[in-house]
Order: sequence, then structure tokens, then C-alpha cells
Amino acid sequence: MPEVEFTINTDTGKCSTEIKGIRGPACEQAAKHLKRLLGHPEVDKKTKEYYVMPQTRRQIQGNGK
Repeated sequence: MPEVEFTINTDTGKCSTEIKGIRGPACEQAAKHLKRLLGHPEVDKKTKEYYVMPQTRRQIQGNGK
């Protein structure tokens, strides 16, 4: 299940967010919504999960002969 983790440094007041459970371009869309709500981050980096390609299955159907 997708989630967003917020970490707030109580000494500096800086907040970091991490989007979990969303892969690839869908993660970019979620990040875009967060940026609209929270403003643009000082640092913006992609996690390993972003680069995981969604798995697709190919189904080959014969002509039944």
C-alpha cells in the first residue's frame, strides 16, 4: 500500500518526505501533488524503487489448430 513518510528535524525544523510503494512515473505524479501542497524541496532525489520497471505479462494466443 502506498504511503508518504514525513521526518521532521526538531533541531532545525527541516522536513523531509519519502514516497513509498509507488513505482516509476506514478511516483512522479504523487510527488508533483506533494510539491503543490508543501512547496518545492531543497533536495529532490529518486529512490531505487522509482527505477523498478512494472512487470507486464505477455499472453500469446494460438489459433486453436
